[in-house]
Amino acid sequence: MAARSFTRFAAIAALLLSAAACKYPYDVVVQSSEYPFVVEGDILIGSTTTLSFSHAQPLFGIPSSNLIMAASGYIEGEDGTRVEGRAPNWITQVLTFDTRNLRTDQRYRLHLETMSSYDSYISRVFETDWMEARPAPVIDGLSYSKNDQFEELWIGLSMHCNGSSHFRWSFNEEWEYHSDLHASYYYDPETKQAKSGDGGVYTCWQSNISSAINIFSTENQTEDRFEDLAFHRIPRGDRRLQVLYRVTLTLESLSEDAYNFWRTVRENSDEQGSIFAPTPSEMPSNLRCISHPDFRVLGYINISAVANAVMYYDNSVEKFFRYPTGGYFFDPEEIQIENSPGLNEKNYNMGRRIFYGVWEALSERPTHFVWANAKCIDCRLSGGTTVRPADWPEKKPTE
Repeated sequence: MAARSFTRFAAIAALLLSAAACKYPYDVVVQSSEYPFVVEGDILIGSTTTLSFSHAQPLFGIPSSNLIMAASGYIEGEDGTRVEGRAPNWITQVLTFDTRNLRTDQRYRLHLETMSSYDSYISRVFETDWMEARPAPVIDGLSYSKNDQFEELWIGLSMHCNGSSHFRWSFNEEWEYHSDLHASYYYDPETKQAKSGDGGVYTCWQSNISSAINIFSTENQTEDRFEDLAFHRIPRGDRRLQVLYRVTLTLESLSEDAYNFWRTVRENSDEQGSIFAPTPSEMPSNLRCISHPDFRVLGYINISAVANAVMYYDNSVEKFFRYPTGGYFFDPEEIQIENSPGLNEKNYNMGRRIFYGVWEALSERPTHFVWANAKCIDCRLSGGTTVRPADWPEKKPTE
């Protein structure tokens, strides 16, 4: 009994670590000489489907170095529709399918064929049963509210369930922000000269794709709708709210089996699951290996039409953003240094950047420069890029 409890606990712990790290495909670790096949992704009608594959890792010893050396597959409809998967190269762990034009009034199944170094380059064939396509829920809108009590911006979803009871959502958030200080001079390390301007590093854009397990159910609800379901919260002093913020939501319906699968994974990842709850290797998968029936598969494939919605928050209108205590994200550490090529290069290499120039009477160029912590000057050091997204609005949506 002790050995079984430890094995079960070790597998749960592995899933906790992978889910808590928000890494997908999740790196399931098993105590076994066999490395099960792991699949992650859903078939999304009306969008592009991406499925990724890997093998589970051993609990003890050296991690497996086996790779998916080749993968191919197709999605088959009962009416004869066939959508082939595309791989970025011949050594791949990802397949994409153009499922934008599939219909929801028929069933589909997935067929895969893979070859990996673990298999000694023996082909393995996988297939799902026929799956009912779920209809897309109806998104009535996204909204936000300023919660002064909790110092957060709450983002809410209003929707109609459209005949389904179980749902999963994901979202991509993008935001425009700027550095703490707007420099009037910058140092060019190539020419070793100080030049007028901010160097193009004052305004940046950054993005993030949610990877948490976001599911909910209306099974015990009398109404077929949700109003202002708060699905995301952003602290008031977060850079995401500094200038312009955009969130793009994708919502899909889940089958009951798919919902139960992800609910168990989420409970384990939240450390709420019992030590006797199903481990990853015991949780049912609707993908099976038909060429080698005893070969284990981890993961669950759902098929649903998807609904999408976009929302903007403009701080120039709402003015909800507030700097953290102290007024800046980073300590400026301002120092004044004589304008000389040697001192300028030294300060640059020490992680400082020019803030502005100081002129003495009748001088034609700065005789001194005020330098500050590079993180206060260069917005890229907060993780962003100065490359404006191609679809970013030229004018703010509220203008």
